[in-house]
Amino acid sequence: MIHLEEALGIILSKAETLPGERVEIPSSLERVLAEDVHADFDIPGFDRSAMDGYAVMARDTSSARSDRPLILEVIADLRAGYRTKKILREGKAVRIMTGALLPQGADAVVMVEDTKEEEDRVRIFRKVNPGENISFAGEDVKKGELVLKEGSLIRPAEVGMLAALGKEKVMVRKRPRVAIISTGDELIKVGDRLEEGRIYDSNSFALFSQVMKCGGIPQRLGIAPDKKEELILKIQEGLSFNVLLLSGGVSVGTYDLVKEAAEEAGVRILFWKVAVKPGKPTFFGIRDHTLVFGLPGYPVSSMLNFENLVKPAIYAMLGRKEKRIQVEAVMESSVRSKGRRRNFIRVKLVREKGEYRALPAPSQKSGVLKSMVFADGFIIVPEEIEEIKKGEKVQVQLLD
Repeated sequence: MIHLEEALGIILSKAETLPGERVEIPSSLERVLAEDVHADFDIPGFDRSAMDGYAVMARDTSSARSDRPLILEVIADLRAGYRTKKILREGKAVRIMTGALLPQGADAVVMVEDTKEEEDRVRIFRKVNPGENISFAGEDVKKGELVLKEGSLIRPAEVGMLAALGKEKVMVRKRPRVAIISTGDELIKVGDRLEEGRIYDSNSFALFSQVMKCGGIPQRLGIAPDKKEELILKIQEGLSFNVLLLSGGVSVGTYDLVKEAAEEAGVRILFWKVAVKPGKPTFFGIRDHTLVFGLPGYPVSSMLNFENLVKPAIYAMLGRKEKRIQVEAVMESSVRSKGRRRNFIRVKLVREKGEYRALPAPSQKSGVLKSMVFADGFIIVPEEIEEIKKGEKVQVQLLD
């Protein structure tokens, strides 16, 4: 049995970053950048009006007051996307819309709210300073600037920025293909008639969703019975993927044949049993470039060890930096831990009087999937701690 950090270190040493592929920017959403993106030009590329109003020479407005307005002649009308050849001179103004190119000679814009138009003239009711209400060239992005870094997750804002930079396509990491196999004679397909002593296969659906959420391409390969020959055939099918997830059959029971079947299929097992609760009987191995995870059959154990071991591996393959989001909370009730193994306590967060309160799930058993539905996150209880008392402050790692 090894510690979680050691297990994770072994996994990450085998998780190879996948190559990149160029995709059109609408298809890049939720993908991971495989290149740095620099700006080829300033954004904006010209000085422009930040408001609807009147472009002026700021010094002209020095005497403008609400009770003694300045009157200027309007010599042009500028919309966004257009320009004028007229040069602004003393005593003149140009009516201008938001985003329009600042006319030559202007160094400020008076907001329309501070003016009153009168035929070909405008009354100015307040003074403006040089640069006021102007968006200057390069104010957003400067030519040559590193705008997006390799390894960044592309969100809607990044898609918009890529478009603003004129990028039709962008290099992103290929997504790892992940095979998922549930094992056990007790499992039946969702949709079949439920018989006494049987349960629906929920693990493959939960794992499928977890893989999707962290950027992989999941594929469910079905249910394998507790028969070594059939397990081997299923495992061999899964070894054509980047990652193979097996759930169930990894403990020490008579019919826990998955680890043995994996070895006979050519998988080199690098560790078995991790000092965590729930999820101890987990193994990890490798065959060629395929990462193989044997996860426990209990749904909570399977999901939590995905979070702790599989997700970091997928992130590494994507070249993505994992960021665990934590919040501080006050324990709403005491919880006990037997020690010896790192314990993951599922909790719900409630916001009260400016602070979070952590409510432990009513059951912390590894077979109670409802505890994961209940939970917003989990508390990590170190091996040497046997109790966290009510009122103690704890760090909660969020599941979302």
